[in-house]
Amino acid sequence: MITLGTGIGGAILEDGQVKRGKYGVAGEFGHMQVVPGGHRCPCGNRGCWEQYSSGNALVREAKELAAADSPVAYGIIEHVKGQIGDITGPMITELAREGDAMCIELLQDIGQWLGVGIANLAAALDPSCFVIGGGVSAADDLLIGPARDAFKRQLTGRGYRPEARIVRAQLGPEAGMVGAADLARLVARRFRRANRRRVERHERFERFAEAARRATGDTA
Repeated sequence: MITLGTGIGGAILEDGQVKRGKYGVAGEFGHMQVVPGGHRCPCGNRGCWEQYSSGNALVREAKELAAADSPVAYGIIEHVKGQIGDITGPMITELAREGDAMCIELLQDIGQWLGVGIANLAAALDPSCFVIGGGVSAADDLLIGPARDAFKRQLTGRGYRPEARIVRAQLGPEAGMVGAADLARLVARRFRRANRRRVERHERFERFAEAARRATGDTA
């Protein structure tokens, strides 16, 4: 699972189980370095994947073009009435769907970087499927199509190995939130079961202790 929002989140699911890693921090895919010395990331490093394929990256590129008064950005500049700070990811996706060439190209760039990172993950993990969620996934084929193309070009052993599927999360931008809620539900269920077993053990102990007291005539 890869989620594209302000950054890149992720999770590894194997045989229905979430793999958390030895120290519980598995899935920090967004902080794989893809461009040494590249854009500074809030994590402190440079060139992290999420600096090239995320909602923040999408908006950053659009704002830079608009601030430079690039002719390709006239459409979005007009849309925000010159207020460049008002540019958002959903706006870029909306304009791309309406045919704005710059917005389409920006989503293609984000998708291509997505495909590059997925190819790296495939080399390391060899999964059968990558599920793309998060807010940017709302762009659907405008994003997923270029990602699939870049993945095929970058995949180690391409042409000689099965290719993992790349699909959009059925729940779209809500997939991560729904998954977290479901995980909390499962944890709560396990907690209730464990608590019930503790209560049952305590009750059995009390019954045994009472029986022992009666057997010895000690009812105090």
